[in-house]
Amino acid sequence: MRYLLAIFGAIIFGCLIAVCGFWFIQIRLTKVWVNQRLSQNMPQSEQSMLPGNLVLSQSSTLQLNQLAEILDTTARHLRLGESFASALQAAVSSQQCAIQALQDFSRSCALGEAASEISRRLIKTAKTKDQQFVVKTLELAATGGVGGVMALERAAIVIRERATHIDDRLAQAAQALLSTRILSWTPLVVAGWLLVSSAPVRNYLILSPSGWICLLLGIGLNLAGRKWMHAIITPSVVA
Repeated sequence: MRYLLAIFGAIIFGCLIAVCGFWFIQIRLTKVWVNQRLSQNMPQSEQSMLPGNLVLSQSSTLQLNQLAEILDTTARHLRLGESFASALQAAVSSQQCAIQALQDFSRSCALGEAASEISRRLIKTAKTKDQQFVVKTLELAATGGVGGVMALERAAIVIRERATHIDDRLAQAAQALLSTRILSWTPLVVAGWLLVSSAPVRNYLILSPSGWICLLLGIGLNLAGRKWMHAIITPSVVA
């Protein structure tokens, strides 16, 4: 029985090490995956300009709505006959935009820099894929004409749909997050109740080495599973 318990403890300990190791290398794996996707979707001329340590986060719904409002405001000013530089500057100032990429785009356009050069420079500093999408859309709209205005309006629709999808995912994930919290606290409550109510269980878990191993492995796996599920359900966002 002692050998079976030792083998079982070793297996559980190995699983705990594997889960924790995969948890710590998750950031590195995400970075590699994002760089591979960017290398597939971006032109070769822009791939060399991306920094090697680029990790794109997910935009918050607040930032997505602000991006959509800036695109719509720019399109309205263009339809009124204003130049692209003045339209973008009016949109950024009226919406009190705090996104550094759009502020730099507006400032550079006002100074007379070409939109293509601005886009190639700012695509490296964009913190999210949505900011990159907006920068490329502004570059397209800077060419002028009705097509540029329509591109801004369609891009605003796409960004608002993304914000709606994020809200839907968060609403659907709320039940899973609640279930995770309940399932992670239930074993701890049961273990505490057994420690208080049962003397044999209390003597085994507290006074024996194998009992301490069971407690540490149980708590460790519980915390690792809870953090892993929380990371899957609620990814990091840029406010």
